[in-house]
Amino acid sequence: MFCPKCGNKLPDNAKFCDKCGNPVGSVPNNQSVNNQTPAQTPPVQSTVKRASEPQAFRFSALNVSGEAAYGAIGNTAMSAVSNAIPGPGKVIGTGVKQFFTSIGAALKDPKRLIPAFVLAVVWLTLNILQACGINPIPAQILSFFTFANGGMSGGFFGAVGGILGKGIFAGALVSLIGLFSRKGGAKRSFGETLKGAFGVSRNTLWAYLTGIGAAMLLYLFISGGATRISFMGGIAAAFLSTRAALSGGFLKNLLGSFTKSKNASNPNVSGLVRGLSVGFAASAFIGLSNINLILIITGSVLLVGGIVMMILRATGVVKLGKGAQKQ
Repeated sequence: MFCPKCGNKLPDNAKFCDKCGNPVGSVPNNQSVNNQTPAQTPPVQSTVKRASEPQAFRFSALNVSGEAAYGAIGNTAMSAVSNAIPGPGKVIGTGVKQFFTSIGAALKDPKRLIPAFVLAVVWLTLNILQACGINPIPAQILSFFTFANGGMSGGFFGAVGGILGKGIFAGALVSLIGLFSRKGGAKRSFGETLKGAFGVSRNTLWAYLTGIGAAMLLYLFISGGATRISFMGGIAAAFLSTRAALSGGFLKNLLGSFTKSKNASNPNVSGLVRGLSVGFAASAFIGLSNINLILIITGSVLLVGGIVMMILRATGVVKLGKGAQKQ
């Protein structure tokens, strides 16, 4: 089929155009698009796959912009067209290749880089002003809401975490811009959205708690210990985790690749991603107290306890109660 907006040739199961990002439905192959017949449509390769990869795993249009590799640049990403996915190495390798492919695509369309460029200029300006001892209240407010001080504390590991956090923030910003600029697409009720992003069942409880604990410790890492000024970094991470919970993509594929079933729809994977959403959001607000010990203790207990209970359940020591739902 073909994209009704730009005429790009697409695989039959595509949800979005991997060239312009436009949502697509089922368009017959013999239907004209933008007054062009399929023969007139410029040939564009929309699916890339390797002979060594499972047939179910390929590059396809991103379900929602900004989810793969933090999705800071580009409209395409890695997704599974069925539940079967390869091992972790293949998922990471494919994701890295697609990330650089998306950068190349962005360089051909510089307007995609405008939000990231503007954000980089704001960060640089604010940090230069602070280094010169100029830090008025407006600059402090802007610094707080743009995560400008990420990587400025906590030594070497704080710098590494801050770089990661800034990548997360930039990805969330570009994803949010894409969300508001995109028209059409599948509609969900408010209740369905909440359940898809944060829902938990008996079958996903321990993975859910593990995700919350992991998010709390990861938030400490990306904040470099300066949790109060890193509030927006936590909110950005929660936003991207929520997008992943609702639509899948790289994060779910990566987590799913570690399961025995190699299935992104595994209940443990869904629980972990939803737990990350809750954990990052909770960490951002808890961090405002600037009492890092709360996050350290709570995160460690939830992470270790959740992993132990998942192992016990997997070995049959702990069994699910009646009526457990699989999500």
